[in-house]
Amino acid sequence: MIRHTVFMALFFSIVFSQPNNTKEEDSSSEQKKNKTMDEVLKNKKKIEGFFTIYQDTTNGSLFMLVDSKQLDKEFIHFVHGVNGQNNAGITKGWPYYSKIFKLKKYFGRIEFEVQNSSFYFDPANPLSRSAESNITTAILASSKILSEEGGKALIGIDNIFLTEALHQITRGVPPGSSNKNPFRIGRLAKERTKYLSINNYPENTDIVVQYVYTNPSPTNKGSDRGITDPRSVNVSLQHSLIEVPENDFIPRFEDPRVGYFTNSVTDMTSPNDATPYRDVIHRWNLEKKNPDQARSEAKDPIVWWIENTTPHEFRKAIEEGVLAWNKAFEKAGLINALEVKVQPDDATWDAGDIRYNVIRWTSSPNPWFGGLGPRFTNPRTGQILGADIMLEYVYFTNRVKYEKLYQTFSGSNENDSTMLCNVGAITQQGNMFGILTMGGIGDFSQLEQHKIIYESLVKLVLHEVGHCLGLTHNFFGSQLHSFNNIHDRHITEPIGLTSSVMDYVSANIGPGPNFHGQFYTTTPGPYDIWAIEFGYTPSLKNPEDEKERVENLLKKSTSNEFGFGHEPDNMNVAGRGMDPRIMVSDLSGDPVSYAQQRMDIIKSLY
Repeated sequence: MIRHTVFMALFFSIVFSQPNNTKEEDSSSEQKKNKTMDEVLKNKKKIEGFFTIYQDTTNGSLFMLVDSKQLDKEFIHFVHGVNGQNNAGITKGWPYYSKIFKLKKYFGRIEFEVQNSSFYFDPANPLSRSAESNITTAILASSKILSEEGGKALIGIDNIFLTEALHQITRGVPPGSSNKNPFRIGRLAKERTKYLSINNYPENTDIVVQYVYTNPSPTNKGSDRGITDPRSVNVSLQHSLIEVPENDFIPRFEDPRVGYFTNSVTDMTSPNDATPYRDVIHRWNLEKKNPDQARSEAKDPIVWWIENTTPHEFRKAIEEGVLAWNKAFEKAGLINALEVKVQPDDATWDAGDIRYNVIRWTSSPNPWFGGLGPRFTNPRTGQILGADIMLEYVYFTNRVKYEKLYQTFSGSNENDSTMLCNVGAITQQGNMFGILTMGGIGDFSQLEQHKIIYESLVKLVLHEVGHCLGLTHNFFGSQLHSFNNIHDRHITEPIGLTSSVMDYVSANIGPGPNFHGQFYTTTPGPYDIWAIEFGYTPSLKNPEDEKERVENLLKKSTSNEFGFGHEPDNMNVAGRGMDPRIMVSDLSGDPVSYAQQRMDIIKSLY
């Protein structure tokens, strides 16, 4: 016991007799670590734009310069697919989300904090003082400050963009899935994941990342040949950092009588409303050049660029499909709201620049779509900031160009037909029906081939542009014309074959060689024009007058030509839906008689 006491006394005397240099050493060490900006940026290439980016020329690592003015300011983070594969869950052109985020400084690091935009608090209500109670933000990533100088901080961003910090790609099996052996892309291989491109523009910074996943022992090798080797799958995403626009854009709230995509917002200070929703619709910021005129040229029209990869024979139909929407905007008081231009072959810009809205093309092994109309918005207001239309080339080679259909079916390679056999694709089913019937009755002339191809493309572009304008599907649109008039072009062409181009309808094949009307609608219908009037007519100065105008407009919803059938009410699946008129592949106000006519046409072929 005595020996132990003496030993402890000796130990403490030695420890406490040492000079206290710890703080000085730490301080000196810290000073050595704080490199100047020039030292940190050595061997790094500057990429100027919305956010200043630097890339290390030796290993490709990325760094971002954050100005003090950019701290605590809201920006938009938009993610969309650049390239992928159906089995991997990433599709080229598909938008995954738009989120509001802030860059926040906490001592020696910068945090990426996603904001919650799902709730509204009236600033005049005292409850607004507790707006953050039990509503949290999400700090998805942070990065250490490497150097500070002149109110600017430099951070490394590999840990943010070369990981799934901002967007999760890897997912488990969905609950309730019947697939006991789903395809799995595996784990992220960080040592193989890399930047494909960094494109910096005045209003957005785009970082394209190729994420590589590895699965050493896959039990499911995928459903098509798009996967080269299931042990290694890569997909590419574009992260866009975008400036929140500063303008006088006024959000417009959703009404269930008309179909618009929305950003969901709940009013947390509404005292009496059982459904206190302030969902804002997606729409562009279109204004009149001359606000005092009932109809005026659009101040900043939406310009659509036909990508220079577009086949020349398609360009006229695409232009017609886009410009046809001007008919609807004129009713809203806006003249020439949409314009069309063709991207020059020597263009120096690309579709990643949000200043350009591009109609783009893909040719995939086994696509699940013929066209997509993705757009991205300001989650706070619903303002559409940009959009691209994706058209799939296989739609036109195997679903519209009927002269090749039989050749495709008769091919000896069983995989030749995989692009065609997409059961459930409404347009494909309608076009196959048109081929079989018109070919069977010997009435498939070159003129009619041209008509059905041309009208199919115009209708597809009309539909996808409609999505890019904010419109959802309307499966009531097929009810516009009577059964007796559905094959009369003189009646259907002026106002449309359907009340909405946002419906899914089959090719409208007549009962005999001399009874073919329109195959597809080629103009916005009455509902479409009415919906654009609701969404885009500039607001009246007096709020009470504006409220009365909107109420009077929406009262028309009970008319047949303005009927709206929401997608969840679609009765194409047994046990779902509540209105038999809200259906896909039907046509006319008497869909039962129209369906019977389809069966009679088929019977006449045998």
